[in-house]
Parts: sequence; structure tokens; C-alpha cells
Amino acid sequence: MTDVSDTETEGRAEEPAAGVDDELVAQLVARAQADGLRLTGEGGLLQQQFPPPPRGEQ
Repeated sequence: MTDVSDTETEGRAEEPAAGVDDELVAQLVARAQADGLRLTGEGGLLQQQFPPPPRGEQ
């Protein structure tokens, strides 16, 4: 596994993923926020769509 330190990425602009329409993403985020939807965090849309894997028995 390769670790990337902050100094290696510092100063570089993050490139958008191929095929991502930034304008569409911005519109969807604005619409969700206007409707009062949370995208991240406890009970947010991302957590509902992609729940964390179950933990082993403790």
C-alpha cells in the first residue's frame, strides 16, 4: 500500500472525475438543500443509500 502525504498533493488542484457534470451536481445539491435534505452525516442521503457494513459481534 502506498501512502500519499499532504506535502505530495499540496498545491495541486484536484481534478474532477471524468464524466462528471459539475453544473448538474451543483444544481442537484442546491435542490436537495432547498428541500431540506441532508446529503451527509447521520441520517443523510448518502448514509441511507450506502450504509456502513455491519460490524462483527463484539
